[in-house]
Amino acid sequence: MFLTLATGVITASAVPASITPVDDNGSGGVYEIGGQNYWWMCIETDEPTTISSTITADVVSFTDGWDQQNQERLNIYQGDPGLYLTVIPKQVTVMEYVLDTYLPWSTLAGPSGRFAEQDSNSANYANDDPFYNPYFAVQNFLSETYGKTVKDDFTDMSDFANYYAGDMSAAGIARSGIYQSILNDVELKDGANFFDTYSAQHTYLIANTL
Repeated sequence: MFLTLATGVITASAVPASITPVDDNGSGGVYEIGGQNYWWMCIETDEPTTISSTITADVVSFTDGWDQQNQERLNIYQGDPGLYLTVIPKQVTVMEYVLDTYLPWSTLAGPSGRFAEQDSNSANYANDDPFYNPYFAVQNFLSETYGKTVKDDFTDMSDFANYYAGDMSAAGIARSGIYQSILNDVELKDGANFFDTYSAQHTYLIANTL
């Protein structure tokens, strides 16, 4: 699971949290954490998954949690510790840039700066909507990055699948276009070594149950 947080309520690493689903479609939606609602994205998505009851998970930093979504993944990184100095920093930086740029808090988070102001009713997630479209396009990108376990060269994004390719609905066309824009943008910026010095504008956390 992946969480974007718009406040400083949960900031420390490895904070145990009680997480209750509010509504989702398997790939994204809203959870209640500590009495507040937060949008989350599923990053480990071979198939969409949901939770139907409250779970306890550790809320960790993006960097600390990126190797730990399942034991097989953790074993890969622990078997090659050099990946902690190369792949993880690069992937995390790229994903933070995509989140900062394509889900901008200044325009999509609402007047209070909280994404929770957006409609969380999953019955509307397929709508052609200025929040849902980039939200699910970014979820596509994060999930694909998750699947590229040791990738640290983003100058060629041809191995990233577009979940909305062939979807001729208004939302599908919009999301496919946003996603392709993300891929083109990341390719160009990595070619110019942009990510060597990029600093995230916001804090993004992972809820880990491993």
